[in-house]
Amino acid sequence: MTVTNEEGIYQLKSAKKWGYVFISVPSGYEVPCDGVLPQFHRALKNSPSVVERADFKLEKVDGQDSYKIFMLGDMHLANRTNDLRQFAEFTSDLTDYMTRHKGEKMYALTLGDMTWDLYWYSNSYYFPQYLNTINSQVKDLPIFHTMGNHDNDFKTTSDYDAAVKYVDQICPTYYSFNIGKIHYVVMDDIDCSGYDGTDSRNYVKSLSGEQLDWLAKDLSYVAKTTPVVVAMHAQVFYPTTTGFKIDHDSANTQRLFDILDGYTVHFVTGHTHMTFNVTPDASIVGGRNFREHNSGSVCASWWWSGNLTSGVHVGTDGTPGGYGIWDISGTDLKWLYKSTGWPEEYQFRSYDLNNVHFSMDDVPLMPADVPASVKKVYQQYVDAYPQNSNNEVLINIWNWNSDWTLNVTDENHKTLPYTEVWAYDPLHIAALSVKRFNNAGLKSTPSFVTSKFTHFFKVKADNPDTDLVITVKDEFENEWTENMQRPKAFSTDAYKRK
Repeated sequence: MTVTNEEGIYQLKSAKKWGYVFISVPSGYEVPCDGVLPQFHRALKNSPSVVERADFKLEKVDGQDSYKIFMLGDMHLANRTNDLRQFAEFTSDLTDYMTRHKGEKMYALTLGDMTWDLYWYSNSYYFPQYLNTINSQVKDLPIFHTMGNHDNDFKTTSDYDAAVKYVDQICPTYYSFNIGKIHYVVMDDIDCSGYDGTDSRNYVKSLSGEQLDWLAKDLSYVAKTTPVVVAMHAQVFYPTTTGFKIDHDSANTQRLFDILDGYTVHFVTGHTHMTFNVTPDASIVGGRNFREHNSGSVCASWWWSGNLTSGVHVGTDGTPGGYGIWDISGTDLKWLYKSTGWPEEYQFRSYDLNNVHFSMDDVPLMPADVPASVKKVYQQYVDAYPQNSNNEVLINIWNWNSDWTLNVTDENHKTLPYTEVWAYDPLHIAALSVKRFNNAGLKSTPSFVTSKFTHFFKVKADNPDTDLVITVKDEFENEWTENMQRPKAFSTDAYKRK
């Protein structure tokens, strides 16, 4: 790493391991784009002993103190399960949002898994096809990219070789850039050193020492007063029933925390296809001003729910497929999750559990001799939602964090206490899991079925026809309300996107 002089001239001694050089785009400037890809890196063609010249063009821009940046989680484009048609619905939604906010500066950052390595070869769909798809549908939006586990080449036997195609066709695996008063860092936390050339894909969630050494140097030029957004594919933390745990290689993660100590840090991650948030009051962050935004996914359940049940596009925890919208003003950051095909006000979903019921009768095609372990998975949904009339209401608030509030009152203005629970999302069960288990050829547990997860809440009403007012408020004083008329029917049609 080096810096330029006042005339923008630099020299850098390098072993040219990766075959490129990149700049950290300075605040107040942009680089030209090739389609959606900002051109902040240059390929090097010669051996380390040969001096090469790599020039970068910077365009001075105004108005960078206020802008929007879209966080685009897992896309998993592979030319299967109607993913390209459904992806066009996402890009249409994004374009519509951009049109409604025309005149504001906008950028985007992917969170990895734009592609799906297994289908690079069987479906002939990987980075060139991904770029053709997104460049044909998204205009005038610089999109910085993060590498995901499925963006590595599984037919290789080293972490370096697994990244070659990505580096050649997308961008470096780690880098930084500045927009306005925010410093962004993109890192590759998928270590493919254990790859064996088969589709076993034996990776671990870890940051290399090389990246951490670079990050320490990178941040040596960044004031502690500058907020730092760190984008990685895999989650740093993970929810448990008692809080959060570190879900990463412990030694290198601790070094990462030490390097970032003293900064206001926002980790933005994907990988889970679910949504959770870690705030600075969580004991796991050790008193540091750290947040993690595990930000949902564009593809939701790998495009399966929308393929099986048109109009129902939800992740395994019930989070709708969509994207994060961050509004930046100076050093102030605000965020909101935007569900594809829904207005911004769509921030939670309620279920009248008197009318939610699953049974083995829903899967008549499941073979009688299916392994007990497979049947047990589906039985969990039956056990979670038996026929009852307990007058309970389940609320899924997917982007919930500890700074949000929930208030539920009934038609008599009585406040109902709520309990935070782990639950299976009923809509995902009905739209995806029932249909995948209802298969005469079933021999093993289907992929992408409903997961029990956090961000669910239960209240108990007095009677089956007692109406409720559900009000959710985020940390930015945004308030969303549902006047829930009960009894409330449950079906996939009732929850299809508008």
